[in-house]
Amino acid sequence: MTHAFWLLLCIAAILPDAVANDAAPIDHERIIKTAQAMLASGDYAQAFDRYHTAAVNGHHPLAQFALAQFYQNGWGRAVDRKIACSWFEQAAQKNVPSAQHMTGLCYEAGTHRPADPVAAAGWFQRAALAGHLNSYCHLGNLLMTGNGVAKDPHKALELCRTAALQGSVSAQIWMGKFYLYGDATLRNPQHAYTWFLAAAQKHAPEAFYHLGMMLDQGIVGDHSKAQPRQLFEQAAALKYVPAYFQAGKHFFATEPDVETNKLPADQLAKAYLWISAAIQQSEDTEEIAAAQEIRQQILAVMPQTWLADLDQKVARHVQPD
Repeated sequence: MTHAFWLLLCIAAILPDAVANDAAPIDHERIIKTAQAMLASGDYAQAFDRYHTAAVNGHHPLAQFALAQFYQNGWGRAVDRKIACSWFEQAAQKNVPSAQHMTGLCYEAGTHRPADPVAAAGWFQRAALAGHLNSYCHLGNLLMTGNGVAKDPHKALELCRTAALQGSVSAQIWMGKFYLYGDATLRNPQHAYTWFLAAAQKHAPEAFYHLGMMLDQGIVGDHSKAQPRQLFEQAAALKYVPAYFQAGKHFFATEPDVETNKLPADQLAKAYLWISAAIQQSEDTEEIAAAQEIRQQILAVMPQTWLADLDQKVARHVQPD
């Protein structure tokens, strides 16, 4: 919630410039300020009611964006991405760059309307021109694949590189993925590694994951057996769900102690923690099945007295922030 709340405050700060010709009445401005204070204190119900009043009666774009966040993140109510996208689009139409970007994602995924990559490209372009750097890369992804726009992999790279060079971590990760998985004419594992490394230096969990996968699959240079495991653990510790299974699998595959021929206790405990987290959080059915099989192998060699403490650690880690 913290990141989204500060995003709302930032939007509130720039909103007068974004919608200079559509200023909300002063009473709705006061309602918004009250709602922000209630949201900060965790009073979701009262905050929602006030945002809703300003969104419906005052057509206030910040309130509309806030309501989208409530439904997107499940603040005090069930997650409903269709409703979230509807509110994002209303705020986007009033020139809120972050809402324009989110609306592009909604159209790309076909969340609240049938999938429409042409409309998605239009929203990404509007958001990018308004200063939302990450939108350049999402537009680039459509260009990379030719989805809804004429395929142009080199233009895709050019657009995304602009944002990456300005320090956007998301853009740096996109550059890594473009060079690793993009059009065959421009794939370059070394360039991919360089961009992932730049994002990892800013503690981006997805970057740690991709670096781990590149090392594990032998895509780049020599490395120790411990390096992929360390990278997966860094990503997992930052709650990047795809890293849970990889971290658990690698800890369980650690070489046993030469004297006891058993896995060191700390490695075994970490293997159980991350494999259990993968079972609870992964959306990949094949990965869950593989994780369950590894968990049974871990349980066969792990003291039962550890279970209660480790299960508590798993529960604390996977709960929402």
